[in-house]
Amino acid sequence: MTVFIKRIVLIILCCCFLNCEDSDSENGSIYNFVPKSASIVIKFSTDVNPSSSFSNFNNAIKDNELLSSFVAQKSHDDLWKKMEVLKNMNSKGAVLLCISNENDSIDGYTFITKATSKILNTDSINKATIDTILIGKNTVQRISFSNQVLYTASRDSVFIASSSEQFMAAVLAGKTEKNAAFKKLLQLTTESDFSVVTKGAKLQNVDSAGVNFTSWTNIDIAVLRDGISATGVSIARDTIPQLLSIFKGQIPQQNDIASIVPSDALKVLSFTFSDAEALQLKLNNKTTNENTADIFGTVSEIGEVLFVGEKAVILNSIDPVLTREALGRYISKKNNFRQIAISSFSAPQLFEEAFAPLISNTKPTLLFQLDNFFVFTESEANAKQIITAYTNKNCLGDTSYFQKHASQLSSASSLLFLNLQGEVPTSLSGFLDFTTGGEKEIIRSKKYPLAALQYSYDRDFAHVNFVSRESSTKKQVSGRVSQDFNLKLTNELLGRPVFFNNHRSKLKDILVQDITNAIHLINPDGKTIWTEKIDGPLLGEINDVDIYRNGKRQMAFTTKNTLYVLDRNGKNIAPFPIKFKDPITQPLAVFDYDKNRKYRFLVTQGKDVYMYDSAGKAVTGFTFKKASSKIVLPPQHLQLGTKDYIAIAEENGTLNLLSRRGKPRIELTKKFAFSEIPIAKEGSKFVVITKDNKKESISQNGKVKSISLDVSANYNFSVTGTTKVTLDDNLLRIKGKLVELPFGIYTKPKLFFANRSIYVSVTETQDNKVYLYKSSGSLVKGFPVFGSSLASVSEGSKRGSLKIVVKGENNEVICYGLR
Repeated sequence: MTVFIKRIVLIILCCCFLNCEDSDSENGSIYNFVPKSASIVIKFSTDVNPSSSFSNFNNAIKDNELLSSFVAQKSHDDLWKKMEVLKNMNSKGAVLLCISNENDSIDGYTFITKATSKILNTDSINKATIDTILIGKNTVQRISFSNQVLYTASRDSVFIASSSEQFMAAVLAGKTEKNAAFKKLLQLTTESDFSVVTKGAKLQNVDSAGVNFTSWTNIDIAVLRDGISATGVSIARDTIPQLLSIFKGQIPQQNDIASIVPSDALKVLSFTFSDAEALQLKLNNKTTNENTADIFGTVSEIGEVLFVGEKAVILNSIDPVLTREALGRYISKKNNFRQIAISSFSAPQLFEEAFAPLISNTKPTLLFQLDNFFVFTESEANAKQIITAYTNKNCLGDTSYFQKHASQLSSASSLLFLNLQGEVPTSLSGFLDFTTGGEKEIIRSKKYPLAALQYSYDRDFAHVNFVSRESSTKKQVSGRVSQDFNLKLTNELLGRPVFFNNHRSKLKDILVQDITNAIHLINPDGKTIWTEKIDGPLLGEINDVDIYRNGKRQMAFTTKNTLYVLDRNGKNIAPFPIKFKDPITQPLAVFDYDKNRKYRFLVTQGKDVYMYDSAGKAVTGFTFKKASSKIVLPPQHLQLGTKDYIAIAEENGTLNLLSRRGKPRIELTKKFAFSEIPIAKEGSKFVVITKDNKKESISQNGKVKSISLDVSANYNFSVTGTTKVTLDDNLLRIKGKLVELPFGIYTKPKLFFANRSIYVSVTETQDNKVYLYKSSGSLVKGFPVFGSSLASVSEGSKRGSLKIVVKGENNEVICYGLR
């Protein structure tokens, strides 16, 4: 209702010059003198709420950023100038301020209150000329000043002042509003700052096509510290076609639309019903289409969502199986996006024919289902936008500002209007237009990201709620996951994307390989920097190194036959690559013993281990050349206290714990049934998790303690510092705290260090959900998000932020940001 509030606020601001006190009622009633032409009547009363005096209210407006923003509008300058004279009034008791339209562009007002002595101090009006004239048979004072004219008169102990001779003549001739419903609404008591009665409201749908909506609406408006709220009632006549009356006899249902609308949508219209057939009959005044009765009979809520340049229609089903069966004759399979089937929809006119004007000017051709919602869009891009927001929990209902507003709204309503993206009320949300003239302006403020208006029909009237409140940027953004980009490559991905340090920008680029063995470097904006083919699939992951020790980064990795070191431009660093005749059987191990970037590259070929330095030369001082059996895990560098250990696990169960020079440091006689879980260190001991689910703890003096674990075959174990993480089917334990995940198939938990904190990530590979936990065991807000691979996690460019990169569809790289 944005234009409405703009109108009201400017009027009120003018009236803030008045000083009103209590008075006793006399003969006439002020409610009998409202001009028939009035479209807005604003009521102030100190009888009910003394704190709502004009001076107090003026201070409240100054302190309210939302309301004060309307003061600067150009639309009502003339009306403001006309009403400036009212500051000289000395009124008591209730005051009515009635706004009428004299012609297409000029508004006028009529001021009504109880008559008192010296109600108007004309001496305070600069260069005022006062004369007495007759309007009909009535004596009227005409006050001329500063190119303005004010007409005043008294009738039955009621004082009337108007900016228009025409309005004054009509009132004195008895051409006043006599509608009983109007008077009843106007005389309702209120504890709010002021109340407003509006006449003949027009519904503004998202295309601004006005239709006759209701007869009278009364709302009580409260000026809040951080915005405005309003409650009231609206009445529609059965004898005149008015849209609000179609909900008579319908039971308002719960509004769930916010849980699926992307937070970057522009506007939302949602309506609910308990009897779809009756609603259609009232809308169309004819027999409903029997072919759609089975569709809408299984639906409780329908929403129309406006995006930039297009719309979507959303059905909220009470029985998704029946709804899908009913829609089956209109759909044919098209493609998939993030495991959601998108179908062609052959009845684009269906919704407009059934529910116009609530649904208008939209002809969707695509359909997909998200839980109990059926979504119809005009383009595949919009379909993907909605699916992405829903799977990433980046919908309106997930935002803190919606939750703040929802606390002041009913959970169920007949009609719900939502204005998003900071378009603050230029008519209480842009859906009701009470303008009587003047240029329309839109005010936008990021501080007010939402304006919500709802109608809940009850017998012969509807309850009205409105709220628009400030939500600070920090509260809106903190803990929110957003998709920075998704990049579709030509070919399917091979493995998962990982981060790579960009020493120039100090940001994180992304590395990923596709099935053609091409490696792609992608910048933080989702643009491919370069693509270079190598001779085979990566073994393991890419290692981030600085072999020149000058801050410039390179990437080191192996394929089946080659050791590569590439610079950030994708070019080989001499003397690499190093080719091998026999196959490399384990991922490259990179050791930096003293954190001084004097790297050792370990290449494994069956039983053999070869160590190279940063110049590609074999390290002759490393004496361990050959194992007694095939090496089954990548060599590891582990530190316990001040000692370095190189751990090499063999197929025959031998665990070699070596010094830097490859000499045995701990002699072990026990054999181990190694699993795929790497050797770990826990406290002052090494830990081996065996295939038969035993935990073997090895001390530095060679003693082994064995514990049988009562776990499943899917058990995983990982330790970083003091953070130990285990995953047993769906039971995730982080530092001993149990997190029960939904049943599914999960990747091994991966630990990441970022922003001085440890994070744990796992991915459910059936529903493609990526989870991110803090080391405290709490799920990071905004997760899970969509992803089909284990995620990579890194610090973002802003303090405290995170970046998460993951594989999406088969050929898709997705980067998320957590702020």
